[in-house]
Amino acid sequence: MDIRVERTIAATPEAVAAVMFDPLRDPEWIGGAQCVEPLTSGPLAVGSRVRRRGGFLGRKFSWVTEVVAFEPDRLVDMRFLEGPMQGSVTYQVRAAAGGALASVRNHGGASFSVPGMAWMLRRSVGKDLDRLAALVTQR
Repeated sequence: MDIRVERTIAATPEAVAAVMFDPLRDPEWIGGAQCVEPLTSGPLAVGSRVRRRGGFLGRKFSWVTEVVAFEPDRLVDMRFLEGPMQGSVTYQVRAAAGGALASVRNHGGASFSVPGMAWMLRRSVGKDLDRLAALVTQR
């Protein structure tokens, strides 16, 4: 499965990235992330690891990601190390007409599957980006 969802947000790319790239703020905008625990110290960088607890499709679980690529205010690429997801998730932000274009790409799969899972994941990520936009623009 490979899905990509994007939204234009009426804010600067730096303002969007300040929230989107801060794992401690995940519960504020990611519906499936209820608790976040950094496993490495210091600012976000290649090699940073984070454990998140939450769920998707009524399933509760935790997962660990590791940052494999990082460009401040532009990109965070994380691979899944533990949990039901395999593959990676990439957050990107770039300047666009009207503000910033924020995108989330999930590449890989999960240890569970249900009919329509790609559609449900795309819908869930879209709602996450809507929450991110509201948070960044304080709507």
